[in-house]
Amino acid sequence: MAFKVPANMLSIGPVEIAPLSAGAAAIMPVQVRSRRGVSTEAAQKVVADARIIAARFPDDPAVLTALSEAEFDAGNDQAAIAAADAALKLDPSQTNAYIQKGYALFHLAETADDKAAAYKRARAPFIALNRREPDHPIPLIYFYRSFVAQGLAPTPLAVDGLARAAQLAPFDLDVRMMLGATLIRTGWRDEARTILQIVANAPHRRVLSDAASRMIARLDSEPKWTGEGLDAMMPSQAQADEEK
Repeated sequence: MAFKVPANMLSIGPVEIAPLSAGAAAIMPVQVRSRRGVSTEAAQKVVADARIIAARFPDDPAVLTALSEAEFDAGNDQAAIAAADAALKLDPSQTNAYIQKGYALFHLAETADDKAAAYKRARAPFIALNRREPDHPIPLIYFYRSFVAQGLAPTPLAVDGLARAAQLAPFDLDVRMMLGATLIRTGWRDEARTILQIVANAPHRRVLSDAASRMIARLDSEPKWTGEGLDAMMPSQAQADEEK
């Protein structure tokens, strides 16, 4: 469907432009390399550059936030957390600092002895970011994932959050797959089919689309199916990542 929206219906607020700090300008090439994605080898080069710049600008929250992302990409979880904490102490509005801290805590939680406590800590930065930015999809996704990672049934609030994340990031087919599987397990078959149909028709994510098609076929052939054997139908994370 298409709609014509005349210009007089649009209200554009004031546009503000501010210069970057010297540190933010210096760290920009690092940010660009991090955001476009790095291999294991490239991550080591990026974090080395980030550390050099952070040494020059130790009190710049933008620099520390970029350092946190580079440290996490390089596999240095504790360093990523420390840099994120330093950034947030200087500037609590640094969105990516919350995210990188959460990512690092989630990674540490995978091998923690007390998983309940570890995932509670991992949820904290995402909950804090959600309070600041309720319409940011990543905190909603990771709140949901914190239950799944422990083998627990997600709470209704977590499921609602995942559904909202799918609305906010409709391009993210991995989120749609998670939501479709959850809806099957909770008995929302028609809604699950609608969500999964979008994934099944995706032309560039064959592993995901094939899995979604299998799930839809089973929904159609088994009216009482509520997700038994669903995990075996889902592609592994490595398979999903390979197509991105």
